[in-house]
Amino acid sequence: MENQSDSKFIEIAKKLDNNVLSVIGSDKIQGFQKAYLVADAISQLSELLTPEYMQPIMALQGNRLGFKTDKDLVKQQGGGYSKGPGYPEPVVKNCLIEAVLMGLQPVNNQFNIIGGNMYPTKEGCGYLLNNFKGLSYNLVCSLPRINPNNTSAAVDVKISWILNGETKEETIPIPIKMDSYTSVDAIIGKATRKGRAWLLSRISGMEITDGDIQDVGFIEVKQPQTIVELDASEIEQKLKIASTKEEVNILWKQLSENQQSDFEIMFNEKEKEL
Repeated sequence: MENQSDSKFIEIAKKLDNNVLSVIGSDKIQGFQKAYLVADAISQLSELLTPEYMQPIMALQGNRLGFKTDKDLVKQQGGGYSKGPGYPEPVVKNCLIEAVLMGLQPVNNQFNIIGGNMYPTKEGCGYLLNNFKGLSYNLVCSLPRINPNNTSAAVDVKISWILNGETKEETIPIPIKMDSYTSVDAIIGKATRKGRAWLLSRISGMEITDGDIQDVGFIEVKQPQTIVELDASEIEQKLKIASTKEEVNILWKQLSENQQSDFEIMFNEKEKEL
């Protein structure tokens, strides 16, 4: 028999699901009406997700059956890692609300928390695509082209999809940041995530921010980013139309250090063409 506590949690869960469905099931609603639905759902979810209800959800933090974060591990001075503190309940709660209103689930590593923000994972993007009405797709990654310094790789991701009977196909060149310890499988996994995110953005208009817990792995304090980075698609377009090595060099100098690492192979290939 269900006790009173179980019945209470089931009733709350039903209310939570109804609020989520009111948002993710409103594809045809736009403008102020959409904004009102989202705002109302956020308010309702914030009220329903009490500390008592959040307690079992907090236990999912740091587990692939739940969701991973960049505070799961702490790098020790003498080497190795120890269990990290994780994120406090208010941060997890906000990220959880953002994730579920996007259509993600708080299980099976469908989202990560990095820098206090929510990022859909490879599994999460796959879940959203698999549940996208009228869509079937196929994604194939080429073998990665790795630069001599083992700091970056480029993968061509061939994506074919059928949406409501219309067939399309694209091959997307994707830069991957890596190090000498990154395996080919890990590179393919990151490229798959980026490819799925690209397709999801293409068919839904929902921009998927890049973020991968594998690129972090442990708590790391960074200085605030002061460089305004060019968008990846903007870099690819400018590189594509560059007609001289001088233009390529000027574009290269506009990139941040991380972007130079990501796009190194593509820039080298462009210079060879010229």
